Amino acid sequence: MLNIFKNNKKFCDSSIKPWVFFLIISAVLVIGWGIYKRESIEPENLTENLSEQFIQNPAVLANNPTPQSADKTIYTAITKATPQGSSTLITNIDRFNMQESYKRIIASVRPTVVNIKATKVITNDNLSPPSVNMNIRFVDPFGVDAPANTKSIYESVGSGIIVSPQGHILTNYHVIANSNNILVTVFGMGKQNYPARIIDHHADTDLTLLKIEAADDFKPAQLGNSDLVEVGDWVLAFGSPFGLEQTVTSGIVSGKRKTLVIEGLKYENMIQTDAPINRGSSGGPLVNLNGDVIGINTAIYAPTGVFSGTGFAMPINQVKRFLSAHNIISAGDLIQVNNPSIQYGQGWLGIEIQPVDRTIAHQFGLPYIGGVLVNRVVYNSPAWNEGLERGDAILEFDGRKISSMKRLENLIADLSPTEKVKLLVFRDKKLKEFYVTLSEMQKDIEFVK
Repeated sequence: MLNIFKNNKKFCDSSIKPWVFFLIISAVLVIGWGIYKRESIEPENLTENLSEQFIQNPAVLANNPTPQSADKTIYTAITKATPQGSSTLITNIDRFNMQESYKRIIASVRPTVVNIKATKVITNDNLSPPSVNMNIRFVDPFGVDAPANTKSIYESVGSGIIVSPQGHILTNYHVIANSNNILVTVFGMGKQNYPARIIDHHADTDLTLLKIEAADDFKPAQLGNSDLVEVGDWVLAFGSPFGLEQTVTSGIVSGKRKTLVIEGLKYENMIQTDAPINRGSSGGPLVNLNGDVIGINTAIYAPTGVFSGTGFAMPINQVKRFLSAHNIISAGDLIQVNNPSIQYGQGWLGIEIQPVDRTIAHQFGLPYIGGVLVNRVVYNSPAWNEGLERGDAILEFDGRKISSMKRLENLIADLSPTEKVKLLVFRDKKLKEFYVTLSEMQKDIEFVK
């Protein structure tokens, strides 16, 4: 052992200072490199770098024409830059991008939103009938209840959207009900007031089409597809709450396909939102993040008389059928309005139906449990004229599967009399197609015996 120590004594006597110095330098370099890399992925630095990338590379913007695709591109870039993921980082980027999206949407939609004012004589005789649920009500454009035995003139405040370059305005019927001297304020090329006339109105569907005249064309709103709306989608509500023109609020879609009875009227498939809607917002658009109108603001749940977090909008696809009755077939595409007396909705087929359960499906040999069964046919009705019979099972209506009685009733009621539809019917264990032209409901109904 002593010999081993003597042999290594020379190594032990050598200085270790160079080794210590080398280790210190290495540690400093490693720590410095780590700090540099951490700073390069800080949220504010990454946001700045991504913004510079969009500015310096126009192709990136060209490939991302919508806010949604831009969001996806930024999210992908973040994912690649931070494989471990960073919730704070993603939140900051989403907030930055959503703010810019909101600004673009508002700038595009605002010129298509109008303010509507009308005078109305209110007495205790023409008050609306009480609601089944007094907490769910129209977004009252007048905001007053006439005391008994009085007669007063009030000015309503509501909203609407431009649906054609020729100046057709869409709004709710309750905004202008029993009113005269309707005045529409347009904000597209500066604030301009125009007198409006009523082209068509339907109390049962709560829709009204107005017309204003001007030398120049108007910018129409872009109508979307309310069938694509999902719970959780971000939305913006436009209108004139309490007379505050061009107001914009934001929220999400809180629910879909809500059935409501509002002041005696039944509404189907309403879109529920928490975007604030108040008095004066009726008739204004509910818009998605593409800038497309997906609904018409109509009612609120208001135990206190003002918005309490729950509002309702009429789906735009239902409204499109009203517009198509006047040949306004898409946003800004007006062909003509040559029949102002044409009726919207309340088409009639002339059958009595019942649901299809397992027993009925087995009895009639249906391929599946679905559709509705024709129980009776009205004499001289559209169904009778085209040969529908008791025992027929209607599986599809104009290419749409029938899942319930209510489904078929709603599809028929949304169509205008004189409209032609295709029915897929199961009879004698065979599929048959019938083309039926709807009509108005007969006053005197007699079933075929």
